Amino acid sequence: MPFIKINDKELEVEKGSRLLQVALDNGVDLPHYCYHEGLSIAGNCRMCCVEVDGMPGLQISCNVTIGELPQDKKVDGKYDMVVRTESEEVKDSRSRVLELLLLNHPIDCPVCDQAGECYLQDYSFAHGNAHSRFEEEKRVNPKKQLGHEIWIYPNRCVLCSRCIRFCDEIVGDPQLIVRNRGYNSIIDVRDSQPLDNKLSGNTADICPVGSLVSNDFLHKTRVWNLTETETICKDCSVGCNIKVGTTKNEIQRIKPRRNDEVNSFWMCDDGRLGYHSSDKIERIQSPMIKEGDSFEPVSWTEAFESLKKSLLGDSDISPDNISFMGSANCTNEENYLIRKIAESLSVPAQNLCINPGKVEGEPIIYKSGFRISPDKTPNRNGAIAMMGLKDSADENDPFKGKIKAVYLHYGATSDYMNEANLEAIKKLDYFAVQSAYMSDAAKLADLILPASIHYEKNGTMLNDSGRVQRLMNVIEPPIGVREDWKVLSQLGKALGCDGMDYKTVDEITDEIAGSVKGFENISSESLGSLGISIDSKIKEMKEVSA
Repeated sequence: MPFIKINDKELEVEKGSRLLQVALDNGVDLPHYCYHEGLSIAGNCRMCCVEVDGMPGLQISCNVTIGELPQDKKVDGKYDMVVRTESEEVKDSRSRVLELLLLNHPIDCPVCDQAGECYLQDYSFAHGNAHSRFEEEKRVNPKKQLGHEIWIYPNRCVLCSRCIRFCDEIVGDPQLIVRNRGYNSIIDVRDSQPLDNKLSGNTADICPVGSLVSNDFLHKTRVWNLTETETICKDCSVGCNIKVGTTKNEIQRIKPRRNDEVNSFWMCDDGRLGYHSSDKIERIQSPMIKEGDSFEPVSWTEAFESLKKSLLGDSDISPDNISFMGSANCTNEENYLIRKIAESLSVPAQNLCINPGKVEGEPIIYKSGFRISPDKTPNRNGAIAMMGLKDSADENDPFKGKIKAVYLHYGATSDYMNEANLEAIKKLDYFAVQSAYMSDAAKLADLILPASIHYEKNGTMLNDSGRVQRLMNVIEPPIGVREDWKVLSQLGKALGCDGMDYKTVDEITDEIAGSVKGFENISSESLGSLGISIDSKIKEMKEVSA
């Protein structure tokens, strides 16, 4: 392996590594605009210049590849490369580059969404001059909406070309170009066609200077007011890793978080904007029992007692004709508890199933391999494993045969029950549902328990590639609503089930590791922030307790 020296740091690195990335990985702050680890090398911002012994002039470190020298040519007899990032020549170069980039840049930091995350601000302070020698009138180009999600402020642009390379290399559709030449160059859409691909929001994420901004986040709040939490997306079975910014218990923005095994650096706009689905629903905030044609609010204790009486009381409902339905939208822990309750009540395995959720269209696969799944649920495979199903989510039908009572965990913020199931529900003797809002199914229920939504939950999910990942709550449920695992734990205790006294969701995760085939290596500690792949194939996961 090459042995190099950067300033006073001696490092052994992988052959073929990029000098800039090696420096960044080892705590050497090298300023840069055009370089992005997920994109090709452009080398056009010239901010990352360094001195390299044996090379003439300054070198752009993003395009310097580290190799091994023959022993007789090593610097000082042992180094394959000696690099200086803080020499006077390097500092002078950075200062001049910054002065050029800032010639026409507006001083609009007070109204710019990038303030607080802006490379220009940081680098100007660390490497720039206190005064500009430019006394001419600044170039002014009006802002423009490039697509439904992206605005461009051309005056802030430093022409790093990240957005152009993203469309070319990741999306595979060169929708953005540099229009005009020299002093008049601007980023624009090609052929006046809008930037309408489903990954367009990533262009704002990777813009280093606030030229491309998100329409959804525009002027919402300052980034330093955000509380950011690492979690996973809810809008398809890929399970993209994301970072959610909140203020005052409200989601303000969602950005992708790097995970090379799942989504690389990217996410789709469906997931980025999917949190708005909860804006369209009126939350249920209290348990409710049907009285005639209306629902009456009751306490949690009354709700559990009512359910116990209906399922276990002196009626013609027996365990053989009770069905429990988990959900492909709920966590492993929630589905596991549903199955545990069912087994404790001696409900037959064939009476367990999951509400499968939406599957629509075909997968969308982009040039880079980034994928959007047609399965619009985040945890179908996990739900199948936890509920003990074998091959498909709808293998067991809860509405056929002698089923008289159904407990449904709805788990979504949009309706997807088909008409046949809704008609079957009407024929049941008893129907209880755990739902976040008054869905079509909830309107037919005898008992409704409030449910939390995806971004209010803690737990784990299994994506469609067999990776178990942590889901973290980013906002708290409304007053009166409890996390679903807590509701199920309390329900289990009310129904007389053993081993339901959980203090944290991690206790359930650890119990799953000891109970469910294929999840043996899963624990609250082992998952970390990026999750882990389970050793056996997903197909084997579905053979739980077969």
